[in-house]
Amino acid sequence: MTEDIIASVWTPEECLAQIPAVQVAVYVMAGGGIRGLLAAEQPAEFHTDNTRMPYSKRRVFSAVGTLVRLAEKAGLDPHRLPPMPRFHNLGVF
Repeated sequence: MTEDIIASVWTPEECLAQIPAVQVAVYVMAGGGIRGLLAAEQPAEFHTDNTRMPYSKRRVFSAVGTLVRLAEKAGLDPHRLPPMPRFHNLGVF
């Protein structure tokens, strides 16, 4: 469903505008830290072991897949996205 919306409705500029917010969401969903950073900045190469995450693997990989499709539609390389926006995490992540 998300792939259909991205492919048919959103322009490359709209996709580019959404990427920073989705990067932060993916970072948090993956549990933050190095794993979250890799999921947000290198989503096409993201993988994980059986380490517990705040969200189910299915939801995390769905969000990562959405980020990959947004990057592709925006003309970016999903193996090497721009740095994730900085945000104050209050020491939680």
